[in-house]
Amino acid sequence: MPGMSAVKETIRRPLETALKVFLASLPPPPIRLDQIQRILVFAYHGLGNFVMFTPALKLLRERYPAARIDLQVGNNTGCDEVLAGAGIFDNIYNLPYSAGLSRWARRAFEIRQARYDLTINEFHSHSWPIALLTAFSGAPFRLGHVTSPGWSHRFSRYSFVFNIPIEMRENEHEIDRYLDLIAAVSGPLDYRQASTFIHLTGADGEFAERFLGGDAVSRSAVTIGMQPGTSPTMRWKQWPLARYREIIQKLLAHHPDARIVLFGSASERPMICDLARDLGSNVIIAAGKTTVKQAAALIQRCQMLVCNDSGLMHLAVAVGTPVVAIYGPTDIRRTAPIGSEHTVIRHDLACSPCFKLEGDGRVHLCQHHDCLMTITSEEVLEAINEKLIDRTPWAGATRTKLNGLEGTSRMKQSAN
Repeated sequence: MPGMSAVKETIRRPLETALKVFLASLPPPPIRLDQIQRILVFAYHGLGNFVMFTPALKLLRERYPAARIDLQVGNNTGCDEVLAGAGIFDNIYNLPYSAGLSRWARRAFEIRQARYDLTINEFHSHSWPIALLTAFSGAPFRLGHVTSPGWSHRFSRYSFVFNIPIEMRENEHEIDRYLDLIAAVSGPLDYRQASTFIHLTGADGEFAERFLGGDAVSRSAVTIGMQPGTSPTMRWKQWPLARYREIIQKLLAHHPDARIVLFGSASERPMICDLARDLGSNVIIAAGKTTVKQAAALIQRCQMLVCNDSGLMHLAVAVGTPVVAIYGPTDIRRTAPIGSEHTVIRHDLACSPCFKLEGDGRVHLCQHHDCLMTITSEEVLEAINEKLIDRTPWAGATRTKLNGLEGTSRMKQSAN
């Protein structure tokens, strides 16, 4: 409601000013960076973004092997699952924005009592509630991304909270953005060694084996994963479902023993069930039937994942499964799958990419979405068949700190 927003803003502005004065009055940190013993990481973002955060988090643990490192999430996208049990975090806290004032207040006092030496906010974790938690934490070091080229000030109005500010470049890959944070407290890093990962257990692998082996379809030579959907708030990333159905029909016509596993969240399940109707028993619906880890274990057993730009795309990269990724409005410089085994299909229009660091406003103003609509099923099918013909393992690309995408993925790109 516009009226309520105005009231909130009227209250927030003087509080913001008071918070700036309070933080400016604090004395210099009483300890050095090498004396840090307690760390709190905020990660309020999507699944794919968190997967891209994993190399930095691994390096953080290596830099502070004896420290207590805690994670706080709150977006209900499965980020808390990705590294659970990996030994990187001592505690994982889940506090959604909708939790209510009393839970946020209780959490603020818990953080204060924990006496953290360092808090870390990556650029997705910028909000008034988290700014208050960070300031109230009493942590002598407050590390975070701040206003940067291509990132509007309104998306980082709380940059003043951080006394270790890290700027980003507009064309910087998100993996590198996260690594820049850790470099600020650990010294120079070898970006070439950074690779995403998810911590899977034996139970996750057993689930995948049961899921595939227990299906009515016998084991076949080819298992292809597909993720046709997206989250409801990002349907503008979604390639038309009718085209996914078309490529499934053509694949099964040429590879009748192949299995197609359809992935997605529980909210996407009705849409995916409708897509799979009458396609036969070789099309297996996993959407809504798995945890994040179980989905990753299933994807690990696929020859490839055909998908939109999504969290599951990044899970596939993390478990070593090649992807055929269909890109539309997204700024590919930020989120491309890293590795020569991956194929990105996109059309480079004069107006693309329109979804950049500063948000999705331009996406919603677009009347045509030609960047997605002009990608044909034949283009995607050709990329799939190339991977089916050459099923030998790919050599991973040597990774450098990215300013662009050259050498990081195989791109099928056309200019329209």
